[in-house]
Amino acid sequence: MPIAREQYEAFVMTQLLHAGRHQHTDALLAPADPARSGRLRPVLDYMEQHADEPLTPQELARVGCMSVRTLHATFQQELGESPMNHLRRIRLDHVRAELLRCDPASTRVTDVALRWGFFHQSRFAQQYRERFGELPRETLRERAG
Repeated sequence: MPIAREQYEAFVMTQLLHAGRHQHTDALLAPADPARSGRLRPVLDYMEQHADEPLTPQELARVGCMSVRTLHATFQQELGESPMNHLRRIRLDHVRAELLRCDPASTRVTDVALRWGFFHQSRFAQQYRERFGELPRETLRERAG
């Protein structure tokens, strides 16, 4: 019986993985992130992969096979924030990573911010400072130093 065999193989492999120490032991024993393993997993993955694109709550709800209302409620319950706030944090993380990688002599903070969807520069700088404790230009200078 193919189904029974697949279940038995999965059981045996799981037992083997739990039996000894190996390179994946820590990940296997770590508690599961409920948001990453639950209903939000496809939405969170999609947000990470498409953070540089204009995303709407309607599109994210469609990815998660739920209504916009359910999307907002699930984000609030699982992550304590709205989907768009979470997306903003992802984008801010990408901006910071790019600023730390770039050549300060040839990089403008404005260009990086625009590439990640931040069109209001003073609001962007304020949100960046709230998240990282410094202004984006300071991050770029840190790279130079």
